[in-house]
Amino acid sequence: MKENDDSRTGETMKFSDLSAEQWAELQPYLDTAILPLTGLSGSEMPHEATAVLENLRDVLDLIEGPFKGRVVVYPACHYVKWDDGANEQLAVLCSSLKQVGFRYVIIAAAFQAPDQDKPISADMVIGLENGDVLPSAPAVSEAVRTLWLGRA
Repeated sequence: MKENDDSRTGETMKFSDLSAEQWAELQPYLDTAILPLTGLSGSEMPHEATAVLENLRDVLDLIEGPFKGRVVVYPACHYVKWDDGANEQLAVLCSSLKQVGFRYVIIAAAFQAPDQDKPISADMVIGLENGDVLPSAPAVSEAVRTLWLGRA
């Protein structure tokens, strides 16, 4: 086995890192799917799209780093706006991730997600606060741990 083999050292797992055999072996430990959401509309200038992707990277860093070995990051949903149609689409995606074996689904948003009237099947949404401020790393860590302990 390679010394830096992600499946054994607790590095953050991307969906593409897992073979069928690895998934069967690691599924009990990888119980949380991270679904990145950029919220792009297609009308952004290149520099604006870059800024959104940088925001998403920063939000993902708050979740991925501290929780290596327990989370799997899925491909980002780029052109999904947070509205009624997106809520339905996100609900289907989150439910599907749970059906394949994840106990928890966390949406990592590159924007401030509005309060939800309708459930989206995600266990948590972590995104920017006050428009464009990253949440604090301790607050994200505490929120995720609270979720896992069943107190969320």
